Amino acid sequence: MQVQITALKDDRLPVLVASHERSGTHFTMNALAKCFDYVSTPWIDLDRPLININYYSPPVLAQTLTRLAGYRPANIVKSHHEFRFFAKIIDDIGRAFHLVYVYRHPADTLASYWRLLNSMAWAEGPKAATALGLATAPPMARLMRYQFNQYETMLDRWANHVRGWLSAAQAGGRIHLVRYEDLDTNYEGEIKRLGERLGLSPARIDRPARDENVITGRVAFEPAPGADNRAAVAELAWRKHPELMARLGYAPDPSQGGGFA
Repeated sequence: MQVQITALKDDRLPVLVASHERSGTHFTMNALAKCFDYVSTPWIDLDRPLININYYSPPVLAQTLTRLAGYRPANIVKSHHEFRFFAKIIDDIGRAFHLVYVYRHPADTLASYWRLLNSMAWAEGPKAATALGLATAPPMARLMRYQFNQYETMLDRWANHVRGWLSAAQAGGRIHLVRYEDLDTNYEGEIKRLGERLGLSPARIDRPARDENVITGRVAFEPAPGADNRAAVAELAWRKHPELMARLGYAPDPSQGGGFA
């Protein structure tokens, strides 16, 4: 996959957007494109076009990203890798890119991923009958390229992913956090806040459609009634990872705010 790079016309940094799969990644990328004149399509996928990179070698990954930044791409770089891939090189990468990490309530994240995995014709990951079934299944197959270690469940994989990036951001790792729910419900305010963090003024406030450029599956998937059991996923997340859920501002009772829709 070759990407036609559009060069930035000013001296701002290019952007790398990271997330766990199905966390509102493209909604965030499209918002950056529409409001700050970056390019979200075509984007630069840190996975597919750069498949021959040794992602487990920090110097190689740093060299690749530094070289990419030298092209001054307006095209947004996208990654689903967990933070550990970047831990030893975060200062170098943070000087070359604006780093944006977007996260979303695990009930919505895993329900969306459950639908996507079941609609893929290949073994991207576990295919479960319900969203809760995915949350409690161990990671497997092609999605494991984004993780260093094995995790007991997909929910634990999500928690590790978010915890790593969140801790790095709060430790001063040059990472700007975006909570999907805040961007969705308070779009203008969140765009202005993100602009302040990036040192950029929005050229306009233009909201993209939620499904613009979103990755979709290849085959039809019709879940059984009641299979989209996000409430059960949310309850499990609070039972297994209460400190992380509280840290992210997700209420145990979604009706109290900060929960899934």
